[in-house]
Amino acid sequence: MSQENIDDLKKKIKIQNDIIKGYEKVLKLNEEELSNSDEIIRMYEQIIDYSRLELKNAQETVQASNNVSGLSRDELMSALDKIKQLEVANKKLREESLKFGRP
Repeated sequence: MSQENIDDLKKKIKIQNDIIKGYEKVLKLNEEELSNSDEIIRMYEQIIDYSRLELKNAQETVQASNNVSGLSRDELMSALDKIKQLEVANKKLREESLKFGRP
């Protein structure tokens, strides 16, 4: 084999080695990008889980507020009924006291 053929083979081997190194760099970059993408996906999943929890808590807060409002309304209606009953009882007492001559 001539020196020229050997030099050509060495050049081809160097070019192939350079190509392989280039592919290795691209592969490494792709692996890093994939790792970053996985991390981004995990972060979005955490955000979705947190948002779901926040929505659930907000719904529970609204329901609790509605329950309190309902109870407060019921208590208010009950108090108004008691006031009406007391007013009726006071009116009857006044009428009875007028029968006995008390002002």
